[in-house]
Amino acid sequence: MSKYNLRILIFIDKLMPYLKAKHLREAEKKGDGKVGKSTRNLVLINDKMKFQSEEDLENYIEENFNQIFPGLVLIKRQHTINTQRCDLLCSIQSVKQPVIIELKNEEDRGLISQLTRYRKALLIEKPFAEQIDYSLPVKLIAIAPTFHEDNYTDKEASKFENDFCLCEFSIDIKQNKDIAQFNLSGKTYDIPYPIFGLRGKNLNSESYSKSR
Repeated sequence: MSKYNLRILIFIDKLMPYLKAKHLREAEKKGDGKVGKSTRNLVLINDKMKFQSEEDLENYIEENFNQIFPGLVLIKRQHTINTQRCDLLCSIQSVKQPVIIELKNEEDRGLISQLTRYRKALLIEKPFAEQIDYSLPVKLIAIAPTFHEDNYTDKEASKFENDFCLCEFSIDIKQNKDIAQFNLSGKTYDIPYPIFGLRGKNLNSESYSKSR
């Protein structure tokens, strides 16, 4: 074998791991959407239903946004401004008033300060100006299963108190069916996600934490 051919074989041998890794990465990217949807779950822990993760909650809200918020326009999900990232950047459809929605799968004591930081970053950069009227006050909406007392204290202490809206949601089982329902502001919406731990085998907190 000539030295030239030997060098080619050595080069190919070194290149193969890179090509395989690249192929796997591309395959994973193509499969991410399918895998993501197939693994979305609700979990039942000690008779309390919840989304398996905050991302699952965000996915559900985004997929059903027009139904849940018929008066709003979803401009962008997970929009980052100066290291601040808001879950849902929206506007009121009729007047283009800016709206920031923060979603929490669990109680969070720092919600008010978090939304306040998003508000400031948004007003400094003013993105999507053709879809948002920045002369109007920014409406700040937090959606969570429960709110800590500190959230209400911080809201009362904020000079933007009138711009905050704290909305609690709950998840229940539809009567006589293994279908969950999302309850928000007096309205209910079906959740077509599988329910982990439903059939007489409720999860305890320890086993759930191991599965996350």
